Amino acid sequence: MKNLEGKTAIITGGGTGVGKAIAHKLINEGVNVVLASRSTQHLTPTAEALNALGKGKAIAIALDVRKKANCLEVAQQTVDEFGSIDFLVNNAGLGVGSLIQDTTEEDWDMVIDTNLKGTFFMMQAVLPTMIKQKSGCILNIASQAAKRGYAQAGPYCASKFGVVGLADALQEEVYEHGILVHSLNPALIQTPTPEKEEDRNYDILQVEDLAETVAFVFKMPDRVKIDDIGLYARPSDRTRT
Repeated sequence: MKNLEGKTAIITGGGTGVGKAIAHKLINEGVNVVLASRSTQHLTPTAEALNALGKGKAIAIALDVRKKANCLEVAQQTVDEFGSIDFLVNNAGLGVGSLIQDTTEEDWDMVIDTNLKGTFFMMQAVLPTMIKQKSGCILNIASQAAKRGYAQAGPYCASKFGVVGLADALQEEVYEHGILVHSLNPALIQTPTPEKEEDRNYDILQVEDLAETVAFVFKMPDRVKIDDIGLYARPSDRTRT
């Protein structure tokens, strides 16, 4: 397993929830993390808390993944600050709850532009650096909605199917450059994480489960290629960890 100390990761949607948990796990491994999100009110406090751990360094950068120029700026700021981009975690995403026949064009565009186009833009933004380095790993937080359709989630399912297909296509293009592209397909996740332990629902995934999986993928030897990891929660048993 590889040592991650000194590596650099960009995490979109990094201020809260899954992104925050991933950042916490990676920084404890000595990774420098760039927290990027539209929800800027959470970014700075999260970065400050991570820096207080005394491991890797965290910086916060405002990012709207729907804007290509903004994505390019984040990639350049990362290189300027840390000198490399070793990992990209495409975590930013959203959905709307409506029947397909009732979904507005505005809602469709919002979901597709954030989940799919935003992933596309971030991939484009980091690839020149990763190709120059001849190394890197791009990891998309997709969903079980990338594998099967769910009622009242048409745009979300379409976007996540697209994310996995895009990742598969990119892997064929960049494998020769030493770059790996993976997708995680988790089932339902409990977010936000409850403050009280007794309020946790261990019948569904916890944000830490995804964070541990991301670190596992990044630590794997370069010779190992993992495709589309599915994550599910088993029925809980408080005597089992």
